[in-house]
Amino acid sequence: MSDLPKYSVRENPRAKHFLMKVSVKEGLIVVVPRGFDHARIPGILRRNKYWLERAQARVSQQRKFFEPEPPGKLPERINLQAIGEEWVVDYRPTDSRRATVMERRGRRLLIYGDTDNVTVCKQVLRRWLSRKAHEHLAPWLRQLADENGFQLGRVLVKSQRTRWASCSHRRTISINQKCLFLPSDLVRYVFIHELCHTIFLNHSGQFWALLHKHDSNFNQADSALRTAWKLVPDWADSRQ
Repeated sequence: MSDLPKYSVRENPRAKHFLMKVSVKEGLIVVVPRGFDHARIPGILRRNKYWLERAQARVSQQRKFFEPEPPGKLPERINLQAIGEEWVVDYRPTDSRRATVMERRGRRLLIYGDTDNVTVCKQVLRRWLSRKAHEHLAPWLRQLADENGFQLGRVLVKSQRTRWASCSHRRTISINQKCLFLPSDLVRYVFIHELCHTIFLNHSGQFWALLHKHDSNFNQADSALRTAWKLVPDWADSRQ
């Protein structure tokens, strides 16, 4: 049994066949019909060794997005789903009372200086995050505006606490730099949503009709955003 991953068994009276499921939350689940001989399970798992290895590798990658760093801990990796970048973070202590962040080859970030000061390190990481948002998110928003015929004013990058983005009556759109942690399809929805506000600065029927015209799946995206804050790591929130 030592060569097998941990698993739990569920009997389902409606199940007709042996079924294996691997998820971030529950790990490996074996679903069997009622009355199935549990002694057969280890042998079946061994025969499906390569399928299990691939499934567990996939879940391991997904877990990086859904399991944030423990509070107070500095990140070892940073996943910017919106732009498809994953960065490895290295720390190098020096005698300086400050900390500096530097991008290196192979998507590695080097933070050097007072790396024992967690607060200072988080501050420089948030400043780096803001630069990434200016570099990638602001041009992306302007491109969407041009492609879809919206008249856009200024674009600001902020670190809002409760909004992914906002639009003013002057057609200025403020982007939350934490959008970088969202999947790209959700970021696109946030942008289209705010661009529609450049025409209707409300949530009237006309607004929703315009939004549907540009994103027919807006209901699913809007629902997903309600729990998307869990993708934002502790260090990215200035309140921490």
